[in-house]
Amino acid sequence: MKRLLYFVALAPTFLQAETFVIDTKVSEVTVYPEGAEITRTGTFDVPAGRHRLVLLGIPGSDYQSQLATMQFHAEGLTQTAVIARADDVPWHDYESEDVKQAEQHIEDIEAQIIEVEDRANTALTKAEAARQKIAFLSDLGRNEGLAGANAGGLRDIARMVGDESLLAEEAVQSAEIEARKIRKNLDDLEKELDAARADLAALIPETDDRLFLAVDVQADADVSSTISVSYLDFYFANWQPLYEFDLTTGDNPQVTISRHILVNQHTGENWQDVTLNVSTLQPVGQNSATDLRPLRRFIRNKPAPVQSRSVANLAEPVVEAPVVVEETQGWAPSADSVQGTGFTYTLSNPVSIASSENEFAEFFLDRMAQDAEVFAMATPARDDVAYRTARFLNPYDQNLLSANLAKWLVDGVLVATNYTDTIGPSEEVEMGFGPIHGLTLKRDILNRSSGDVGLISRSNESVEHAQIEVKNLTNESWTLRLLDRVPYSEQDDLEINWTADPKPLEVDVANQRGILAWNFDLTPGQTETIKLETTLGWPEGMELR
Repeated sequence: MKRLLYFVALAPTFLQAETFVIDTKVSEVTVYPEGAEITRTGTFDVPAGRHRLVLLGIPGSDYQSQLATMQFHAEGLTQTAVIARADDVPWHDYESEDVKQAEQHIEDIEAQIIEVEDRANTALTKAEAARQKIAFLSDLGRNEGLAGANAGGLRDIARMVGDESLLAEEAVQSAEIEARKIRKNLDDLEKELDAARADLAALIPETDDRLFLAVDVQADADVSSTISVSYLDFYFANWQPLYEFDLTTGDNPQVTISRHILVNQHTGENWQDVTLNVSTLQPVGQNSATDLRPLRRFIRNKPAPVQSRSVANLAEPVVEAPVVVEETQGWAPSADSVQGTGFTYTLSNPVSIASSENEFAEFFLDRMAQDAEVFAMATPARDDVAYRTARFLNPYDQNLLSANLAKWLVDGVLVATNYTDTIGPSEEVEMGFGPIHGLTLKRDILNRSSGDVGLISRSNESVEHAQIEVKNLTNESWTLRLLDRVPYSEQDDLEINWTADPKPLEVDVANQRGILAWNFDLTPGQTETIKLETTLGWPEGMELR
């Protein structure tokens, strides 16, 4: 039925309109976090009247998305109809002019290689002929018929054999030298052939799936111009950010942020010399607010508790308090958030990206530097060394998106790779730049006790004595920020008291209850010690969790 409808749709216009076949290729792509908008272009030259333009080369890897989002634009033409199909595609074996030229280039190089090999073989044939002459002259010198010759004749024959043999040896040597020189050209030709084959492979799509796409148009006058067709591919392209944070130390430390993008596409064709845009928008996401459904509440009796058979019939029925139940009408929305406005970046130069599910192309986007405050961050409860840390502002007026791939460098030396969270516009951030192995941390529990106290009113108590030690074993001074914690409670019955020597500079750091902070300036060889005592008390009959 599908095929019949196709030909019925074709019939009214095909007999009345002239058909023009236009080769198209990808000229511009906008890649989203998932999916891409692809624009193909081709040139046409048509007279006034009604025509059908058959656009070739569109892969059919995601034809439903492509057809649903397809848009056309051509100066001087008015679109009247579109015919598309994804099976039994005509012109399936059509080759573009670029492919034909690449194939012809390969044939030309192969012909040159054959010519060079023939010339080298000709030179070696000359050498072989000279060797045959040498062999003949050697046999002539051993001929038994020369035994009766006089001395003068033998001398003349010997001189002739020697002279001719010398000339033949020189001919062999010259021919072999010539052959080697000729064969040197083969190396360059073989490299050129490999490059030409790679160019052809880049032009030939990976998939044989193709769309048949015909556009019926009306031209009011003769027109020569360019037609473009754009469409969305929802599934076979994506991009992700990659960051490089390089901390320059010294008197005026700075963090230089380099932004890169990784692009992957397996649409079924290679993108050659295209204008590439990457966008944070997601056109395939949610486009409007989620419907809010009415909320109905009702109550019901709690079910009676299950009783054992031996007493079930002896007890009076119990009327339980009503239970409030929440019921929503319809379906609940997913956890995906609505996409807001975003940014689109355009690379300054055309790029080429092969179609491969497992290949990523990396492109440099931009670079910005920002002044930074450098110090050492220590969390002895978790780590045994401190970490070099930089505090700075995001220099961009837009988000630095979360990335699975990020690199941290100190004075150009790679120190870490990891995941990085989203950083807001102009947001202050504290970022680690690898361990400082000479700043060692140690946290010991010197004493821990618990038990019952009191004579009349009994209660439980737990006491812990901790000691934190920081040593600077490096040959430079460090500003150290140290974080530790004490427990906190939201229950009146659980009483918590703590003391610290020295006292912390901050309590409840960043509004996190129980997080304490100390700041030290450590010179080379210096050691700092913190003593921390924590006491917890709670009533008898309760347990500490």
